[in-house]
Amino acid sequence: MPPERPTPRGRLIVLEGIDGTGKTTLAARLAAALRDAGKRVVETREPWTSRAGMELRRVLAAKERTTSGEQELELFHADRAEHVAAVVAPALARGDWVVQDRTYWSTAAYQGARGIAVARILERSRAIAPAPDLTVLLELSPERALERIAAHRAAASSFERLEDLRAVARVYGELAAAHAEIARLDVDRPLDAVERDLAALCRARLGSP
Repeated sequence: MPPERPTPRGRLIVLEGIDGTGKTTLAARLAAALRDAGKRVVETREPWTSRAGMELRRVLAAKERTTSGEQELELFHADRAEHVAAVVAPALARGDWVVQDRTYWSTAAYQGARGIAVARILERSRAIAPAPDLTVLLELSPERALERIAAHRAAASSFERLEDLRAVARVYGELAAAHAEIARLDVDRPLDAVERDLAALCRARLGSP
């Protein structure tokens, strides 16, 4: 009897960008397209549902900041470690495709904008989390992002102020310029057009959907 072939590793696709760029909506649409193409898909996001992740959600939703950048960074790393161990690594080992809303690029952009060294954030995170097979940076001006946020929520959080989003967008741009694995996608267009271009990016880089 011939030996069993090992299960091919799955693929990890991550959507990144400042708040208001439509990551959650586009992640759901991409996951549906991958399922239509016959893939097994796991949808997930960061922060996750660990104790650290739930504390982060509380912090991020607050109107005023009550924690330091270093405190938030430790919460992100703790949440990420549990998330990878419980969800991402097992899914990839099964051969599933993972569509994820945010990973360590977000931490580098947001905490980097608060003055923490981006290289240190990436070094720690990459020791915890697998590198995405495709990272798509959804790009939208901070002004337009805040318009979208205002249209869907009663109030912005402490991380959704114009000067903060401008700083985060700047760090994201620096990350994309320095790391060729990050693909950039303009999302200041109709959703269907963005969705088509996102699918085309995935086909070009990963062969699906």
